[in-house]
Amino acid sequence: MPLSHRKRVFKALEHQKPDRVPLDWSWFRMDVWGKLRAHLRVRDNEAVLRRLGVDFREFGAGHSKEFLKEAKLIYPLGLYKPLPNGLFQDEWGIIYEKVSTGTHWRTVRHPLAEMENLDNFELPDLNAPGRFEHAEKEIPRLKEAYVVMAGWFELFDTAWYLRGYNRLIKDMYLNSSFANALLDKIFKYDLECGNRFVDMGVDIMLLSDDIATQTGLMFSPVLWRKYYKPRFRQLIESFKRRGCYYFVFDSDGDLTQIYPDLIETGFQIISPSQPECMNLTALKREFGDKICFRGAISVQRTIPFGTIRDVEEEVVRTIKTLGHNGGLVLAPSHTPQPNDPIENVVAVYETAKKIHNF
Repeated sequence: MPLSHRKRVFKALEHQKPDRVPLDWSWFRMDVWGKLRAHLRVRDNEAVLRRLGVDFREFGAGHSKEFLKEAKLIYPLGLYKPLPNGLFQDEWGIIYEKVSTGTHWRTVRHPLAEMENLDNFELPDLNAPGRFEHAEKEIPRLKEAYVVMAGWFELFDTAWYLRGYNRLIKDMYLNSSFANALLDKIFKYDLECGNRFVDMGVDIMLLSDDIATQTGLMFSPVLWRKYYKPRFRQLIESFKRRGCYYFVFDSDGDLTQIYPDLIETGFQIISPSQPECMNLTALKREFGDKICFRGAISVQRTIPFGTIRDVEEEVVRTIKTLGHNGGLVLAPSHTPQPNDPIENVVAVYETAKKIHNF
């Protein structure tokens, strides 16, 4: 008899063999959602998740009602406040523009780029009406069947979007008082936001920072241990005291240098486990009894350029390599892109659902 979604996930996280590998969905883009609905002939995204066999449901803080009065859908990127000259702004005051393809964006203005102190800077109001209404309504209902995850709680990413990437890196070396003051503000925001989700009953907290390229960390592991590791540890310890016990660290790129640090900090799940840039088999041998991989199916080779047979073979190989004794949540290793064959995305899930002996 098949396990429930919840039992399947928790068996894998506790390094026990589930009936099949748990499945997650890697934050599909708006245009990819549309292709999935059309391909599967369903009307809404929840029906897509059910058809794919996804065992998780995921939430983050929503927009305030005040922001939504001015926001418009910038397809396929999301809701933003439109500005002149094709620019658009989020609720944090960060300004973007679309790139020439129209399918991605880049940051063009950082609200803290020229600030010398943070005395007059405030982050978005967590108490604003609308921020948590959807989550408060849906989490108790969905938790009856699925494992519920909340995120993204970021430190470095939020800081550099606000400050500018180059400026923040310089601050980390030359202006630690400013860097610490900014990170403390973001930490307090993440703590309060996360506490609200823990109180709603979420099962897993997703903490995230894109700190690596495909060849290693963007900055010294010494700096990560100085600025970020202690703050993530404090978040985890606080959420544990409040009643949440499972934590994902999500970062693109090669995290091999800090795998022991992530485990020591309290993470049990590391995501998105990109096969293009890490030796996942070696990491499974060394750390497989301590962490669970999330992702692991190539979005740079197999999904965009492979055949359905290629996808099936990679899924089978990944489950047999990384999924024995639990320890694997399977998904595309990043967000599939709008031109990727949608049949390949679906094949990840259809193949995984058929594999029971691994």
